[in-house]
Amino acid sequence: MSSMGSTPTMSLAMTALMTVAMMVAMMLPSFAPTLWRFHRHLHAMRTPHAGERTTLFAVGYAGVWIVLALALFALNIELPPTTLAPWAGPVLLCVGALQRSRWKAERLLRCRDGCAPVPPATVAAHWREGCRFGVECGLSCAALMTVLLIAGLMDARMMAVIT
Repeated sequence: MSSMGSTPTMSLAMTALMTVAMMVAMMLPSFAPTLWRFHRHLHAMRTPHAGERTTLFAVGYAGVWIVLALALFALNIELPPTTLAPWAGPVLLCVGALQRSRWKAERLLRCRDGCAPVPPATVAAHWREGCRFGVECGLSCAALMTVLLIAGLMDARMMAVIT
């Protein structure tokens, strides 16, 4: 039985949509300064269509987070917290070790540093750069997302603690 109980399909779809909205909303405050710097850099380079290129960068970034949100939602349905409970202790120890690792520090630095806009040779390059940046930021949050999965993605108390 899923963690959602015997919820109708429409409620599952609405919950999935809310999960996506929540994930994007949580990432926007940390992403907004990077997006602003990205656009300002393109504008300073007198790149044609800087606004469109900035939008493509943002769409790439948000696209990665939408995929992550839907994957976590699907995992939460297939592997409810009661199924994962026996593994909670070892997983949380691994998560703690990962949070303190050099790997995590490197991912976090890449995510915090942002990225310089690519040369304007191709518009699609800005979308790819947004996707790459989204993956870097997603990896820097992997440990905390694992805690959410173990605790139950839609558990409001756990979301409040992690936030």
